[in-house]
Amino acid sequence: MAELTEVDVEAMVRDARAGDSAALGQLYDTYRDRVARFATGRLGDAEKAEDVTSETFEAVCRNLGAYRPGTGFEAWLFTIAHRRVADHFRRRFRRREVELDEAAHPAVGGPEEAVLAAERRAEVAGAFRRLRADQQEVLALRVLGGLSAAQVGEVLGKSEGAVRVAQHRALRSLREAMGVTAG
Repeated sequence: MAELTEVDVEAMVRDARAGDSAALGQLYDTYRDRVARFATGRLGDAEKAEDVTSETFEAVCRNLGAYRPGTGFEAWLFTIAHRRVADHFRRRFRRREVELDEAAHPAVGGPEEAVLAAERRAEVAGAFRRLRADQQEVLALRVLGGLSAAQVGEVLGKSEGAVRVAQHRALRSLREAMGVTAG
């Protein structure tokens, strides 16, 4: 699928707001995987991430009329996803549940490659979880959500420059946590 421009997205949003279910479906198809990657990265559980992804798009459907055209649909969408993830953590904290299982990842090569890949994912995930919550959020929105620094700033209420600094510091902390030196 070709990269959509902001004009294309705004046209889909306009049509969806007017009741065009095909346009709404197109928005879902366009952003579903990115929202799911973001949620999986934040939650570490594919099943819970699917729930958050569904909740996000349900909220989009309910609140599409509140979206202000021209303000950046992606930032608006990921603000909703960000809030749904935060809601999940609040619910989890209230119930004091502890998650021990990680999302399963399909093996792509032989058994040796699968084991090495799983160990590397576990190492990265462990280092990621040791980051401060604000650093995790910036990296998740930038890398997993695919948002620009400006869009992340809109979601988090920060300037683009502050997001870039936070991203740089988060990546440095991640490298340090993994014992990788910058060359």
